[in-house]
Amino acid sequence: MTLQWWQKEIGYQIYPRSFKDTNNDGLGDLPGIIAKLPYLQHLGIGFICLAPIYPSPNIDNGYDVSDFTAIADSYGTMVDFELLLAELHKKQMHLVMDLVINHTSDQHQWFQQARSSRNNPYHDYYIWRDAKNGVPNNWQSILGGSAWEYNAATDEYYLHLYTKHQPDLNWENPQVRNEIKKIITFWTNKGVDGFHLACAIYIKKLQTFANVDNMDDAYRDVDGIEVFLDELTATFHKLNVAVIGGAMNLAPAHAQKWFGNHGYFDLMFQFEHTALWQDTQRSQLSIPALKQILVRWQNTFVKYGWNALFTENHDLPRSVSIYGSDRHYWLESAKCLAACYFLMRGTPFIYQGQELGMTNAHFNNINEFRDAETIAIYHQKIAAGMQPNEALAYIDRYSRDNARTPMQWNHTSKAGFTQGQPWININTNAAAINVTDQLNDESSIFNFYRTLIHLRKQHPVLINGAFRLIDTNEPSVYAYYRWNAAECFIVVANLSHKTAEFSFPEQFNHDLKRLVLGNYVFHSEFMVAYEKNLLLQPYEVAIYQMMPAAKYTL
Repeated sequence: MTLQWWQKEIGYQIYPRSFKDTNNDGLGDLPGIIAKLPYLQHLGIGFICLAPIYPSPNIDNGYDVSDFTAIADSYGTMVDFELLLAELHKKQMHLVMDLVINHTSDQHQWFQQARSSRNNPYHDYYIWRDAKNGVPNNWQSILGGSAWEYNAATDEYYLHLYTKHQPDLNWENPQVRNEIKKIITFWTNKGVDGFHLACAIYIKKLQTFANVDNMDDAYRDVDGIEVFLDELTATFHKLNVAVIGGAMNLAPAHAQKWFGNHGYFDLMFQFEHTALWQDTQRSQLSIPALKQILVRWQNTFVKYGWNALFTENHDLPRSVSIYGSDRHYWLESAKCLAACYFLMRGTPFIYQGQELGMTNAHFNNINEFRDAETIAIYHQKIAAGMQPNEALAYIDRYSRDNARTPMQWNHTSKAGFTQGQPWININTNAAAINVTDQLNDESSIFNFYRTLIHLRKQHPVLINGAFRLIDTNEPSVYAYYRWNAAECFIVVANLSHKTAEFSFPEQFNHDLKRLVLGNYVFHSEFMVAYEKNLLLQPYEVAIYQMMPAAKYTL
């Protein structure tokens, strides 16, 4: 099997607005990313994924794009972007850009013209229904409320699956599809190596525009989307770039359609495991359910393609605060979670600050939040009868803003992110959790990630070797092994705050096991032993390399 660069390397997701500010306006920028490339190279990163850097009114933090072929002034210039790309390639690193293909900003020139007249050539770039009979149907926005907004100039409603400031594009119009191809070609000609297609699963709408009982029937993976995706795939193949997709609520049974050898994307983010932490407290999180989901997707990707491994991104709360224990076992649980997901089959992605164990921020009032979705959820909870303090506690735990607080570079008052006023508050624990302190600390979370990356690069079995779950009677223990004809590694983790027992499978009981990495062992002289049973401490993880001379067989 010949591996592509996106299979062999580690991805690092950057939310540019919060990464590094160099002109002290409180917003991260492209020169800030350039300045920190040596840091990413030291960590072992092979490619970076940029959240949108296009001009935008920032109603939805950059996902409401007003110009797809320019750089927002707040991030820098096209010259800055070209320099970033050149520096990345000089370091043998790649660049993947977020591309929003479902909608634009209402400030985009297309929509500004489209909304002016039904006869405007751009009118059909968007989805309209006549207003004579009122709101067209019962379709709801993903953020809540009607998906239709009235436009007085044309006496019509336009469709928006997100905020009313993000009108959906009409993919039924071939001109729209050609515009998207032009955008992809523009950036590829600059040297971009790949794209992450945001919201691609929504681009086809139910053309009857009838009322639906299930909103998914109206606009999620609707029959006929294949026509649009076939065209996109042909464009990507022609340009020889990597394509990453993302899909909420995607069932494994539909995986073959979307990704892999015969699908539309090279690899894909599926969010079934992250959905477990919605509307739940940590004590109620089902570890058996988490294991079941992770294993099911590992088995699915063996058949159909390649997995994108992740626990965090800019749309999710910090994993150490949800899956782990950021108060009592912060160091241990951050490392435990890292090893669990990092060494499965697929391409691991690190979200900025995750390599430090950055935690949820804890917001004191609604005015401290910046995320439109979070604010909408807060008001929805109150409208449904929840008390303001309860609604605040809910969004404090699950808000996307938890992942968007500035990167914590050092222990100064503004965390080395800026000398100006940051666009969103810096986490108050930056003095204790930051890059400067962790770089030279052998036992830090940062250096644990570095070691995981080194292990993966040195042992091909950890990239494309087979994966198999180790059944255990302990619900809180997640254990699996990776193997090929030459090597075998076993990962054993206790995902709880209580001790747990683990017994090695019989086929491994008589083999020497070399402990190559563990979060309760900080020295470099790891043990070699004929271990049969382990008593795992809270959030303990141990990674063993099997040592017999005999070759392993699949």
